[in-house]
Amino acid sequence: METTWQISLAEINRRRSRRRVRRLQEELAPSDVEKGALAKTSYARCMASVVGYREEPGLFTKCLESYRDCPGLELLLVGIDGNKAQDMEMANIVRKVFPQDILFIGLQEPLGVTAVRLAKDYILSKLGKTDLAYLPAGWTFHDIPRELRNEAKEYAMHMVYARAVEILKEHNALDPYDSSFRAICVYQPHISKKGIMFTNFVFSWVLGQTHDISYLWTSDSDTWVTPETLPLTIGCMVSDPKIGGSCSSLSIHNENDSFIASLGSAAYWSELAITRGQTGAIDAVDCQPGPCAAFRLSALQPNLFDWYVQTSLGIKTIVNEDRHLTTNLLLDGWKVTFNTEAIAFTDTPTTLLRWLLQQIRWARANQIETFQYPLVYAIHGPIFFITAMNRFYGPISIMVVTFRYVFHGDSNRAYSLVDLFLRIALCTTYNYLCNRRHVCSWLFLAISQIFYQLPLPGIIVYSTATALEGGWGTSMRNKKEAQKAKGGGWDHLRAITAVVCWVALAAAAIARYFSTAFAPAWRLQLMLLSAAGTAATSYYFLLRQSQRA
Repeated sequence: METTWQISLAEINRRRSRRRVRRLQEELAPSDVEKGALAKTSYARCMASVVGYREEPGLFTKCLESYRDCPGLELLLVGIDGNKAQDMEMANIVRKVFPQDILFIGLQEPLGVTAVRLAKDYILSKLGKTDLAYLPAGWTFHDIPRELRNEAKEYAMHMVYARAVEILKEHNALDPYDSSFRAICVYQPHISKKGIMFTNFVFSWVLGQTHDISYLWTSDSDTWVTPETLPLTIGCMVSDPKIGGSCSSLSIHNENDSFIASLGSAAYWSELAITRGQTGAIDAVDCQPGPCAAFRLSALQPNLFDWYVQTSLGIKTIVNEDRHLTTNLLLDGWKVTFNTEAIAFTDTPTTLLRWLLQQIRWARANQIETFQYPLVYAIHGPIFFITAMNRFYGPISIMVVTFRYVFHGDSNRAYSLVDLFLRIALCTTYNYLCNRRHVCSWLFLAISQIFYQLPLPGIIVYSTATALEGGWGTSMRNKKEAQKAKGGGWDHLRAITAVVCWVALAAAAIARYFSTAFAPAWRLQLMLLSAAGTAATSYYFLLRQSQRA
């Protein structure tokens, strides 16, 4: 019943996306509709922001080349999170791909750092010595009275926008341009993905105000788009002024690189697309993925400073940049949609270790946003709330039930194998019928559900316990960074241990189930052997794999 409910919501979203695309196409000239093409007069004018750090050259080249033929795209803002010699490899690629229509802007101080410095200076100038004495050591903006904090934010952003205008004027980036497309490459000292995104957002707002562009597509340096990705995603946003953000479907372009990549690709459709489709049914998607998100600039701009300085329990957050952008839109009452008719292609980890670290990072972001902003559930209703709670408490419940079964033999609430296989069959059938052109085969769709769900309880528990850790988990892809990553499994031993312990517990549960039926006298020995063997094999495989990364 639960799976049927989830698929029904996903199907409602899919049909709604089709209706929006159909309305968009009805605005085209009849001849263009017959050809299935988008007419020039229908293009929604937009900008695109692509950010990256020490990306693999071939991947980054393909990413940039995919934006050459995007209808309606007038400005491409490429943000490089680094300004050292090794980072300039990406800048050289930008120059090769766009040899004529390119501007380079180098910053000595990231605009996010500038904004925080200005806001703190403003606060200190307004507080007397007595007030300062009451501030805790290492104070954050959330320790400041709301009225003063808002004043400081407005002052800092006003000055940052003024600085951005000054920089763009120095490079003639605000002048009218003759060609239909222009690229701007910005590089700054390395901080984080959130840092370079903030800089690109500030420049995008200024450029949008100057050139009368209202929409921004955002993506990563490992992702490429099709000629229809931006027109379909942003075109459907234009038709509804209440839509503040949207995202396209996401597929994998390196699914043939390894068996893990193939399973990861299928998991995007068998699990992640259905999850996003559930909240998409009520136009309240809770996460616009970093590789395929679009924004109405007027919805994005008011929360940029608060997004950049977000803290959780006093600690600055880093891993949830895309998730928190979406939360801010939802808190402001905007619709956030999932457009299943548009698609972007991104990179997925090719090894199990990197895939697990990616899932842990995503889960950390989810835990922060799920529990830190309960007001969003009151705004967007029970479906949004039930989906969020099920995503967290479902895996936790499975772990509790498994624990009770292994140690106490309590089978009253044991997981039903019939339900499990019915769920796999139902999800596989639905996805294969709807998305067969994007998946390897129905077999991969079926296996990918086990691949995704099996380690999930361990991932949820560990990510909740370490939600405020700020590391990205995986290394960058260029040669030097990939070399640094060799042996990196030992750096993530805690994360590996959490997942391995859960998988070993699941193995013990399976051993108990079959030994009870076929060899009850050997039950304990078989359970211990299964758990130990699974743990040893998992450790060996993951740590050895990291040596070959």
